[in-house]
Amino acid sequence: MNLSPMPLAVLVVDAAGIVTSWNKACEKLAGYGAAEIQGMPLLHIVEFADPPDAQPQLAARAEAESDAVLKCADGRRLPVRVMVAPRALEPGPASSFSVIVIPQPGQFPARYALIQDLPVADIVEALPCVFYVIDPSGHLLLWNRLLEEALEMPADELPTAKVEGFFDARDREVVVDNIRRAFEHGHSTHEAVLVGKHGKRTSLLFQCARTTLGNVPVVFGTGLDITVRKQAEHGLQVRERAIYSSLNAIVITRCEEHEHRIEYVNPAFERITGYTLAEIKGRDPRFMRLDGCDEDERQRIRMALKRNESVRAVLRNLRKNGEIFWNDLRIDPVVNLDGEISHFVGVINDITEARHYERRLHHLAHHDPLTGLANRTLLQERLRQALEGAAQKGTTLALAFLDLDNFKHINDHFGHDAGDAVLREVAQRLRAGMREDDLVARMGGDEFVLLLCDPTSRAQLADLVERIRLAIMAPLRVDGQEILPGTSIGVALFPDDGDTPEQMMRAADAAMYHAKTMGKNNVQFHSAELNQIVHAYLMLEANLGRAIRERELVLDYQPKVDLRSGRVVGAEALVRWRHPVEGTIPPDRFIPVAEETGLIVPLGEWVIEETCVALKSMAAHGLDDFVIAVNLSARQLRQRQFPERLGQTLRRYGVDPRRLELEVTESQLMDQPDEARDALAQLKALGVRLSIDDFGTGYSSLSHLQTFPVDYIKIDRSFLGDVGHDGHMVITRAIIALGHNLKLQVIAEGVETREQLAFLRAHDCDQMQGYYFSPALSRDALQDLLARDTRLPD
Repeated sequence: MNLSPMPLAVLVVDAAGIVTSWNKACEKLAGYGAAEIQGMPLLHIVEFADPPDAQPQLAARAEAESDAVLKCADGRRLPVRVMVAPRALEPGPASSFSVIVIPQPGQFPARYALIQDLPVADIVEALPCVFYVIDPSGHLLLWNRLLEEALEMPADELPTAKVEGFFDARDREVVVDNIRRAFEHGHSTHEAVLVGKHGKRTSLLFQCARTTLGNVPVVFGTGLDITVRKQAEHGLQVRERAIYSSLNAIVITRCEEHEHRIEYVNPAFERITGYTLAEIKGRDPRFMRLDGCDEDERQRIRMALKRNESVRAVLRNLRKNGEIFWNDLRIDPVVNLDGEISHFVGVINDITEARHYERRLHHLAHHDPLTGLANRTLLQERLRQALEGAAQKGTTLALAFLDLDNFKHINDHFGHDAGDAVLREVAQRLRAGMREDDLVARMGGDEFVLLLCDPTSRAQLADLVERIRLAIMAPLRVDGQEILPGTSIGVALFPDDGDTPEQMMRAADAAMYHAKTMGKNNVQFHSAELNQIVHAYLMLEANLGRAIRERELVLDYQPKVDLRSGRVVGAEALVRWRHPVEGTIPPDRFIPVAEETGLIVPLGEWVIEETCVALKSMAAHGLDDFVIAVNLSARQLRQRQFPERLGQTLRRYGVDPRRLELEVTESQLMDQPDEARDALAQLKALGVRLSIDDFGTGYSSLSHLQTFPVDYIKIDRSFLGDVGHDGHMVITRAIIALGHNLKLQVIAEGVETREQLAFLRAHDCDQMQGYYFSPALSRDALQDLLARDTRLPD
């Protein structure tokens, strides 16, 4: 730009006031040629209004405005305003000065009439931007009102202030560099923040250009207020940084003719999917879809995009490496300035781990942690679904309850780790024996359930369940020890035995209970008759505890007779249940129930207490050598505190331990022979007598038998059924001989005939008991028998 048409004369003078350069406006305004002005003292051209005797030096006029007269070549005297400014941006004494000569209003030559009529000042003031002119010293020569407002400074303060002072200290060096660049290279552009006198901050885009006023270089330009733009840019930068730094994957697509092409993805997208922006820019995001999956969700997305609506969906996609990941996707449209949908923004939340965690929680909530089988919750859900399906299709289904036999013994003898190993192995065997559509569940403890969908026939169902029972019976080894599991199985059928989950489970459970009462390790199907039996069994179980508490139980005593003298030397205590409604309930009905439920322990303690009362009473009647035998259960024998409690009971009643005999079965001893030996040794240390009951029915090892500290062995009644039977005679004689060889007395039980008695006497058996001599008697009847010294006839 050239300012020469403007009536703004600029001269450059040295420190002595000699003109060294000028601009064209100076020639036109004063009428001198270049040769005439060159080297002319300034005072020959400009006559200041100061009195002659008060003329200040040129340097003193710097940064000030003076009235003067311009002496023109044609003799005219033109009133002007003169401004003097040192020509340097650096501090220190100036070596030259710029002198700006501006005609007073109405003093322009005719050739400037048009310019004079042009309202330049109004135009500059009306500019929608800051306007400025800066001289080489870094001072303002001209400016407009917007600059004053931005700087919060009045006009009379601006000429004396350096431009660099209008900016933050940290920005000043850059601002000065840009002004110099404009002086040196003709132009520069930069952004900076003007700082007002009272702290106002205005962001401006400065456009600078160099020009000359005569031979005096100046920089002029504009400053466009970009505060709003900078604020918007800052907001965009924050949002862009947020998108860039987001943990969620973000993808922006561009809409073109109903197509959606990727325009941007953030680093999280690259991390989650494995694809970089360079690889997928311009592609449709659907390239990551997993074919055949989540079609309903994908259709929802397509319809929402077609309607230009937001949508949220959960679906599976493929990473670059082929892995499947779960994607919680939210898509929203982006409206441009014209109100049109130009882009869509998708936010991807990788929920793969959350889905896996949910599945693990669901699995834990529906499966047994030890075996991995379905648990009670899942069984009930599947059973309900299966029943509904069977009812709709008119098919059948079966529910089988399995309970492992003697599992407590496995835990007690081999340890709980071995018990867990057995449960896991049984679970595996059950899985192997089932069809794919069937369900195997563990109810807890040692109880398992089979849900068998649509069995082909009752016969095939029975065959399947029997094969499962046999598979469970197969030996397994745990830590080098062989374990032989067994199971009792109860089966219920739909619709015969029930049509609701509750009815089916009760029916199968009842059938399983019946299998237990039938001797265990067998399969029983449910029936109406069976339901009555099991109901009676459960009622018996419920009433037995009450019977113990309310003393409905009584003891009868079957006498034991010495076969040599015929004298009654002892008795076996036999428990009876006098039920208030059903009458007398025999032991073979309630003792197994007590064994199963654990009530045998309080029942056994009661029997010992009653026996001690009877022994004390007999001692009071002078019968201090009489021995009463009590049957000891396996549970009592395994209790570690039992010998100590027994000793306390004997002392409390003042009973001689030698008058109490404890009977244990052969199977109890051989079940855990080492533990049994230790328990018997502790009991023997108390002084009580010990006998092995039902001898000959188990599988005794003679090496074990001779180490047990027992006093008697009892021949099981089955070996006396027919003394004429050669097999029975041989076994009975062998048992008597074995007992005597081991220095044990031999007792025969269940003696009912004269022939049996004669056989026992002939083979030197020591004692007998049975109906041949006497049934079980009450305590009073027994004492009366003893008082009368009733003996076995010869």
